[in-house]
Amino acid sequence: MNLAQIGGEIHNKRVQAGLLQEHIAKFAGLSRVTINQLENGTLKDLGYVKLKAVMDILGLDMETVQPSGLKSALTVAARSVSTSYRDVLTPDMLSLMLRSGEVPEQFQPHLMAFLDETPLPVVVKTVAEVATPDVPAKKIMKHLSLWAKQWKVCRTVW
Repeated sequence: MNLAQIGGEIHNKRVQAGLLQEHIAKFAGLSRVTINQLENGTLKDLGYVKLKAVMDILGLDMETVQPSGLKSALTVAARSVSTSYRDVLTPDMLSLMLRSGEVPEQFQPHLMAFLDETPLPVVVKTVAEVATPDVPAKKIMKHLSLWAKQWKVCRTVW
């Protein structure tokens, strides 16, 4: 959920409670303009403490939930990094490489594409899916970092 969606929920709950924007603003120690912008989705940023104050007044909570949509990041990642290459990297092969830290030479370009081009949320979810008690996510991230340095990938986050 983004700030604009949260603002819409705040608006609905405020109206339902019979409160004015002025009331919420005073209770939360904010300006009415800030509340208005929050509710209308035009506010670019509002710190956690301030947003929580507004939500607490209205009895809303900040609950983390997994977004729907991406069911298997591993499958998406394997398919997307294989697009430009003759050799197809299967999800099982990608999983094994990420856990073992060993990449056959013909699949190095695939892993470079994974490191450089795959959206970071897909990378993070892929690592989480592949991790096991024997090979935790932290170890897989070390493999990614090592490969990034070894292959001099362009993305600087590694």
